Amino acid sequence: MAWQEYHDRALSDWCALLAQDPEEDRVQEFLELHPAMIPGGSGDIGPGGHHNSEMGLVFRQPQLRGMDRSFLPDFMWVTQSSSLATPILIEIEKPSRRWFRRDERPTAHFTAAHDQLAEWKAWFANERNVGTFRQRYLFGERYERRRFLPQYLLVYGRSHEFELGGGHLNPDFLNHKRDHMRRDDEHFMTFDSLRPRHDHSNSITATMTATGPAPFAFSPVYGTGPRTGETALMLGSPLDALGRSVMMSDERRQYLAARWRFWAERHEDDLRLRRRITYRSGLE
Repeated sequence: MAWQEYHDRALSDWCALLAQDPEEDRVQEFLELHPAMIPGGSGDIGPGGHHNSEMGLVFRQPQLRGMDRSFLPDFMWVTQSSSLATPILIEIEKPSRRWFRRDERPTAHFTAAHDQLAEWKAWFANERNVGTFRQRYLFGERYERRRFLPQYLLVYGRSHEFELGGGHLNPDFLNHKRDHMRRDDEHFMTFDSLRPRHDHSNSITATMTATGPAPFAFSPVYGTGPRTGETALMLGSPLDALGRSVMMSDERRQYLAARWRFWAERHEDDLRLRRRITYRSGLE
């Protein structure tokens, strides 16, 4: 499928879903099948720069296992650059929940959702938790010494609340007030601002299992290439994830499965060759 066709179809389905006043679990399910719509995978959230998600993965409900408490964000990218490792933790809520009451005070639902970001920040303030996180979600020795800078995103409410007719006498003031409620490393977005992003087009929704990450669903416009090998070898079989993936023909699923196997085998052969060269040179 061409990118523009996918963009238009996914956005149309997204707007139709929001119009139905969906519960949070339906929104979660939709985004899991459309990882290109989940913000944060390419430097669009946080410090910016040449950040990209490791292997194009966005984790669905990744468990943060801590020394005192554990948490389950709705989504998480782990982006990286030459100097930074940046987890992007995402909280979503039922889209129809409002930011402010009629008296211009924050609603209880918003306060509780915002507090979730504070709890994650407190979790990462514990160095032992950070060490556990690095072992579980940062793949490869190349990230061990990079500075750690988590970012926290709350996707909440609808944009029309801050327009005339949205239920507030002074929506512009509340829009500015909302901007000033963000703390350091926090970001707010409404559900209306989510769009398929071309720089997330080759993304994969993943689940972290006891043995490592596993693919859950592929972006409908996912494609393979020489850089697929390491990803394919680490994630294992794509068949269940391809069966879940939407807006793909059966022929496309079969093609991607075959190419996934091809690049995994080629990468495995490359690793064997490197090991033989290293052994013969006496560098081990």
